[in-house]
Amino acid sequence: FGRIDLLINNAGINIPRLALDVTEEDWDKVLAVNLKGVFFGVQAALRAMGEQHSGSIVNMASAAIDHPAANLAVYSMAKAGVAILTRVAAQEGGPLGVRVNCVAPGYVVTPMTQRGEPERMEEVTAAMRRRSVLGAVGQPTDIANAVLYLACDASRFMTGQTLRPNGGTVMPA
Repeated sequence: FGRIDLLINNAGINIPRLALDVTEEDWDKVLAVNLKGVFFGVQAALRAMGEQHSGSIVNMASAAIDHPAANLAVYSMAKAGVAILTRVAAQEGGPLGVRVNCVAPGYVVTPMTQRGEPERMEEVTAAMRRRSVLGAVGQPTDIANAVLYLACDASRFMTGQTLRPNGGTVMPA
């Protein structure tokens, strides 16, 4: 297939359940998409990019890595795994000339986050706006700009890092 200069690993599903209610089928499905697929995508890209001694990988995690919620049990664990995978892959990819970074977005208004009853979604969006120190919720372009930065040469000295565009809703040390 020629060269691979950039991989953006943007996959994610959630099956909202309390940890006590998660079935093995739920567990397998969420981890297959959110972690297993990301892992093997990184592995394939590292091999190809390593041969050309250049490339950038951007993995998508979630603010749930820093602020998990009860109904996001498996999702939060899988996305935390993506953040750790990013750091491991950065250590392996660095000597090969490959940068590996992560974006962990906060709440973003998208068709996926707006599924369900319209009045409930308005309530959720308003609550997220109140949690943001900026008094705003994210838009897809906010996340795209973070990914673009990590994908381009402006971030040539960054690897193994997680950017958190979230309006200040989560501020880990």
